[in-house]
Amino acid sequence: MDDTFAPARSREGYRTFAHTGDLGLEVWADTPERLHALAAVALLAQVIEARDDRHDVERRVVLEGDDTEDLFIHWLSTALLEAELLGAVWTDAEVRALTARRIEATLLGPRRDRGRQVYLREVKAVSRHALELDLAPGHCRCRVVLDL
Repeated sequence: MDDTFAPARSREGYRTFAHTGDLGLEVWADTPERLHALAAVALLAQVIEARDDRHDVERRVVLEGDDTEDLFIHWLSTALLEAELLGAVWTDAEVRALTARRIEATLLGPRRDRGRQVYLREVKAVSRHALELDLAPGHCRCRVVLDL
């Protein structure tokens, strides 16, 4: 990771950054499990601004990848797809198990409702382009580009 990738001082969070024609997303947390969970929530927060934390929809996910980066992109892509298929917006995620090549997690959130939520933009895909991923405990972080 380069020196320009420096999250805010809070222990966890996310923010967006400009990327030519697309949208960048930075996420940071203390543990790899929390980074994965927060990244899924941060991704959906770029699509819909949910005004409540109800958990009307729950989706359990078990995924495998070739390595940590492949798994991370697969995880976020699955979160995006499942939200679309189930008509949900993920406001919470719980990672039960995580290895370099496997994740077991639950995505949680309310159903999509234009009366209670603000639709921000369509995210078509999570790109591998320019992916930065650091899973060192105590200062986990990622930088990913979202295709709009």
